[in-house]
Amino acid sequence: MALLVVWSHCFALYYGSEASEPISRLLGGHYNAGEIGVRIFFIVSGFLITQSFLASATTRSYLMKRVRRVYPGFLVATAICTFLVVPAFATQGWGLVTPAALFDWLWRGLTLQEVIPPADAFRANPVQAVNGALWSIRYEFWFYLGLAALGVSGLLTRRRAMLLILLGALVIKAWLELTGRKPGGGALEILIGWPYVWFSMAPFFLVGSVAFLYGRQIPRSRALGFGLGLALLASAHLLPTRILFDLLCPLTLAYGLFALAFAAPLPWSGPAQLGDASYGTYLYGFPIQQMVKAAFDLSFPAYVATCLALSLIAGVLSWHLVEKWFLRPKTVSRPSPAPVLPVQPASNMV
Repeated sequence: MALLVVWSHCFALYYGSEASEPISRLLGGHYNAGEIGVRIFFIVSGFLITQSFLASATTRSYLMKRVRRVYPGFLVATAICTFLVVPAFATQGWGLVTPAALFDWLWRGLTLQEVIPPADAFRANPVQAVNGALWSIRYEFWFYLGLAALGVSGLLTRRRAMLLILLGALVIKAWLELTGRKPGGGALEILIGWPYVWFSMAPFFLVGSVAFLYGRQIPRSRALGFGLGLALLASAHLLPTRILFDLLCPLTLAYGLFALAFAAPLPWSGPAQLGDASYGTYLYGFPIQQMVKAAFDLSFPAYVATCLALSLIAGVLSWHLVEKWFLRPKTVSRPSPAPVLPVQPASNMV
């Protein structure tokens, strides 16, 4: 999914638009490949983070695991972008590395803000943003906090309550699209992000959580999966509004994802030998793409291949040099509810 995001961004950063990206065409322009990849991230997070909370001895230990998983990689990536990438490509050069810039980076890092002051770096590129992929990290972390609140309140262990919360999130998103509302603005948005994005992403995180809680009670049917996929495609192309598409998309992606994940064990675990390269690939893909576009005159196929390879290498390095050193071996000192799926998540995720 991280490489899918890089693939999608190649179109935007090379051509200036993702309109020609194949998944975008397939889904009628509602979502491109990168947006699908990010939403699958949220589904997986909802599933694994629910398990993480239920397996944690205390809420504090759960939160510390989330901080250790998110912040080190994010802070290092934004520091590299701010103090190495931008000065290297901006006309002001290393004069941009100042005490004020250090404090600005620290504030943005601690609040998980995605905006990195670009100066005039990448001024000749179709897009000038330094790292446009970071926007989702803040919302991801706030969902971690929201799930903790559900856990402390006792709602997380009430499956029907969580199902109702998911349905409520879907209804709110549909209502926003029906009425054309995109709530946001104000000082609070600086800290928590755009509320409209909250309502857009919440169904994906919640459907992962509900999938964990219901597990084997969810019917496994190829016909149902095929029907959901067909209905999603039809809603993308045959209806004048995207309301039905937004209702179907979280359910369809989640059903297909978990059907694939639990269908059978893979005979080859080659990628796992590299460590968990997904987060780093996501963090560094965008600036790598910008640097490659600015420094080399490549054909589009060569550009895509180069960016995918370098992004994956950066992800592996991020895991081995930064992320894994902040993660402790998983310990479970509070019993989880009776297992409902054969879940064996990687220890670095929980």
